[in-house]
Amino acid sequence: MQNKHFVIALCSENSAKIKATKEICSLTFCNFSLGCYAVSSGVSETPDSDEEALVGCHQRIENLLSELNGEADLIIALEGLTEKNSFGTFLYGWAVLKQVSSGKIFYGCSGKIMLPDDVASGLSRNRKLSYLVLEKFNSIPKEDLERLGTNGVLTDGMYTRSDEFSTALRCALGSMIAEQNAMNL
Repeated sequence: MQNKHFVIALCSENSAKIKATKEICSLTFCNFSLGCYAVSSGVSETPDSDEEALVGCHQRIENLLSELNGEADLIIALEGLTEKNSFGTFLYGWAVLKQVSSGKIFYGCSGKIMLPDDVASGLSRNRKLSYLVLEKFNSIPKEDLERLGTNGVLTDGMYTRSDEFSTALRCALGSMIAEQNAMNL
């Protein structure tokens, strides 16, 4: 996108989220800087619905927006969640982007990974999924879990947490680009 320098703020200091954001933003923007901030979502440790995860993303964005005083072009919030339906319990993530100048919001969602029954049965809204996975897969070093995420542990590295958020960001940024392209027609 253009040669303008974009200032991007990520509502997280999580390494998988940072990696995904750097990767996808480098495909989208020729010139950008990325600031990473620890921002509370105000929702449970492991949201269990799209609604809760998206509310968490919006709250992160609004909390950071008030701190930045308009000193960013784009604010990104990423939220992982689980959702149970009649087919099983699935792990996935959302990306929410806010263009600061226009106030427009764009959304993207990742692919979903079905959780094993013994992991799904131990889920709790007030507990990080990663703690449960460390208990269930006690042969997995904590460093591997941090590097791969639950997704990566369950898929033996085939689809990592960083991949999850890369996919969600591709979809959200794709929506933003599509809208800009439509405006330029």
